[in-house]
Amino acid sequence: MARRRIMTAFGRIKEIWRYPISSMGGERLDGTELAQGGIPGDRIWGIIDRRDGTVAAPEKRKHWRPLPNLVARLKGDRPEIGLDGSWIDAGSSLAGELVSAFLDFPAALHPHVRFGSEARDHIAPRYQRADIHIVTSASMNRLAGLLEDPSHVDSRRFRPNIVIETDASREGFVEQQIIGKVLSIGKARIVISEPCARCSFTALAQGDLAFEPAVLQTIARHGEGGFGALCQIIEPGKIGLGDQTTLNEA
Repeated sequence: MARRRIMTAFGRIKEIWRYPISSMGGERLDGTELAQGGIPGDRIWGIIDRRDGTVAAPEKRKHWRPLPNLVARLKGDRPEIGLDGSWIDAGSSLAGELVSAFLDFPAALHPHVRFGSEARDHIAPRYQRADIHIVTSASMNRLAGLLEDPSHVDSRRFRPNIVIETDASREGFVEQQIIGKVLSIGKARIVISEPCARCSFTALAQGDLAFEPAVLQTIARHGEGGFGALCQIIEPGKIGLGDQTTLNEA
């Protein structure tokens, strides 16, 4: 006899994010398809230092730190870079000039190819990424309560694809409690694969957020191995802001 699923309310979708160009600021969405491999258009391009060919790493090298302050969005199937209210195709020479001027060293933008592969005028991602990354309000509230200034906790620091406003009954670093379980959002189903390990990207200044090392230090002390969770999509489907999420407890 098939085991009956035990489904419980988990929360609702509060934010949806896509980051067309890795390491740059992303765009908020009202809805999207959760497809095999992730949100279409997410992290499909990257940036290199033309002087040595190294891929952008704001969490490791100081000269990359301003990058999250440049914002990207998807237009059709190509990213655009936004600055001062205008948008520029990421594949144009003007986009390369803009990014180079912003960073104060020669940089270039290229489409991503599959991790571990190479192709002319393309670059491989720095790491094998998960389909999507989620963060819950419960975890952000817990982190804020551990900091002297709770205003330093903002979803932009953690670069999630989905922020879930969890039900009031769920407290603490909730994602750590549901590793291996399945979340349903409409017809879409995702498995919570593993905690999201954190780096100094969480401390970087971006927009109106100040540089704040205490965010990462507090996660390291109290986060039980990470903050948020990496997930795999096991059944595709459309999602939107306000959609209810349920947890398979079986």
